[in-house]
Amino acid sequence: MLLRSTGLFVALAAAAFAVHADNLDINLGSNAASVNYAANLTGTGLEGDVGYLHHTGSVDIGDVGLQVVGNANPVGSPLIFAIGGKVFFISPRQYAGNGTVLGLGGRFNYTWPTYNRFTLGGELYYAPKIVSFNNADRYLQYGVRAGYEILRNAELYVGYRHISGAFTGTGTLTLDSGFVAGLSLTF
Repeated sequence: MLLRSTGLFVALAAAAFAVHADNLDINLGSNAASVNYAANLTGTGLEGDVGYLHHTGSVDIGDVGLQVVGNANPVGSPLIFAIGGKVFFISPRQYAGNGTVLGLGGRFNYTWPTYNRFTLGGELYYAPKIVSFNNADRYLQYGVRAGYEILRNAELYVGYRHISGAFTGTGTLTLDSGFVAGLSLTF
């Protein structure tokens, strides 16, 4: 039931953001697929996003987030940061309970100045017990990636993603971990 409600929530949030399109990111791992849609909500760098990850053996995760995005240096720095939070709706198959957490963190993207089609990026979101609800005790998600812009609005990338969490009565469970290949479209 939670998974169905989470899927409906993610679909409605994506439709709400569709008016202000910005970025669609799709990636695949050996056992997982993920899609994320991000939209600029204001002209001052507030960005909203909605995402969904499905792992064949262990978990479904939906998320909705708000971040402030901008250059590290307003003079045109190639380093872009996003800092904020995401609400993650977690439905692990190894455990009968579901969880909801508020993960704080962010991401970065660096475009190589002399080879401006090459990018490096990463993300980190963490939720300790105090902001973990519905059987969740903690959550950690991090990843790194390297990409190449085949067009100015289309990037292919490879990376590594790790997601783990703990639930009532369990130790830390690895929900997803491995290499991914993806496509990021900006429009």
